[in-house]
Amino acid sequence: MSVTIEQDLKEVLGEINQKLENINSRLTNLEVGQARLEEKVDALDKDIERVKEDTKELKGSQKAQIWTLIGILGTALLGTVIRYIIIPFPPQS
Repeated sequence: MSVTIEQDLKEVLGEINQKLENINSRLTNLEVGQARLEEKVDALDKDIERVKEDTKELKGSQKAQIWTLIGILGTALLGTVIRYIIIPFPPQS
């Protein structure tokens, strides 16, 4: 038993061409979307690098501030020791 299908070859080729055009247009849209995503990823990478640099600067600044605070507290403590222990109050008469 055989089945015979009769269709115009021109009609079949037209449908195939239409489907190929649809696929091509979808592929173009995907390529455009991918390009946009790549640009966004590059921008995010740059932002991350800037944040890393800012973090390093803040850490360095924080260390300097801590050492300054230690110096100020040490000087205050040393001044207090000199004032009240090494050079006591003069005797009152």
